Amino acid sequence: MTRPIRAAILAVLLAVTGGSAEAAAPRRGLAAEPFVAEALGLRMYLPADAIADAQVVDEAVSYVVSNPQTTWSMRISAVTPAVAGPTAAALAEEHLKAVEATGRRLDILTNEARTVGSVTGQMLYVQQTLDDQKPLVSGWLFLPTSARSFVVLTVLTTAEGFARLRPVFDASFATIELRSLEELERQRKARYERARAIVVTFSPDKLRSLLGQKQWYRIYRPSASGRVADDTEVGFLSMQCQEGMRGELTPERSTETFGSMEAETGLMVSVEARAIISAEKNHYLDVNGRYWMDWDRTEEAWSVRQTQRIGAHTQTSAETGVRNKATLDVIHSSREQLTREPSRWTIPDLAYLSQPEVFLLGRLLPRDGSLDGDLAFYFYDTRSRRLAERVDQWQRTRDGSGDWLLTSTPMLEAAMIRQRFDARGDRIQRIDGDGTLTERIDPDDLARLWKSKGLMAR
Repeated sequence: MTRPIRAAILAVLLAVTGGSAEAAAPRRGLAAEPFVAEALGLRMYLPADAIADAQVVDEAVSYVVSNPQTTWSMRISAVTPAVAGPTAAALAEEHLKAVEATGRRLDILTNEARTVGSVTGQMLYVQQTLDDQKPLVSGWLFLPTSARSFVVLTVLTTAEGFARLRPVFDASFATIELRSLEELERQRKARYERARAIVVTFSPDKLRSLLGQKQWYRIYRPSASGRVADDTEVGFLSMQCQEGMRGELTPERSTETFGSMEAETGLMVSVEARAIISAEKNHYLDVNGRYWMDWDRTEEAWSVRQTQRIGAHTQTSAETGVRNKATLDVIHSSREQLTREPSRWTIPDLAYLSQPEVFLLGRLLPRDGSLDGDLAFYFYDTRSRRLAERVDQWQRTRDGSGDWLLTSTPMLEAAMIRQRFDARGDRIQRIDGDGTLTERIDPDDLARLWKSKGLMAR
């Protein structure tokens, strides 16, 4: 799957969980929003325009950070040395010896203690000349998180750009906040306990109160001019919550053919969306998703169909999911490509959000100010196609509107997702880490907007 198509799919399917940006960059040259590496217990402000991606290898999480011009890169990872009583200074010396062993020309620019908050680590910068190439600068910041573990930030850039970038790196490193592994585990447990206390309130009556009218959302990237005509349209989606039978996940089937299991009623969320892959080439992606859960929350199922349209040519793929109590099965398939990829997970005995609940979280969380502290849930993450963990912060806005903000951080993702909800708990707006906006809109206004830009609404 190509990057534009994958991005289009994410734009419409992930416009479901997240609020509104309020924080400002603490220093010039840094991003306006903090980067949170939840799996490492790290929070910091990255250089402006940085792009961060999570990588998972054998359940070990690291983050690769770079800028769009690829003039520098940074890796953030956890390290547990095999030696007894490791120190940040000793790790720096070990890295220095490994670099010296290559036999290449080497200049040590910095090898000194560096204090970040209450933690003292070691900062090592070296300049190397690799064969006939231009000199490069490598840097390592070693920060202890326990007696045996460290977070390591590894920087690579050109020697030419290092003089300009070093103050930015120093300013970014100065914003680092670290939590020890013990503190991280205590906080994680408290989050899940708060979330567990919330999900037990999701009674059948409360779930039935979610039923309502269809809502429409515009997905776009705002222009620098602030003019709607200059905005870049990404897509749109509609969402409706109704009571439905499990068999209605396959809309072509007649209800008269349903067996007893298929005739069981529950909460059904229906999503229809269109994403623009290339308007010039008349290339669109249509998504039709149905997400069902029984009233006692023990079972769920969903069916998502994606259809690429390039003129008269179409190509389809599908995702189906089934959860029976503690086991979740998800299958990705393509009729044209003759592929079928099944996956299975056992859901931990902690707070879990079904797919319909992810869509409707703003309506389910308390809006009386009684929630004190962050929440942590397990959920099926469309982006990574895995059972993932997330941290959510739910708070009332400070502008007197009565609205609520939900800030969500998937634990293995780099960017926060922010959503704003009205006093009823219906979503008004979502802001993704890349600046994409999803905003509630009247369907007639949406149709007129797309027509004015020569786009095909259907």
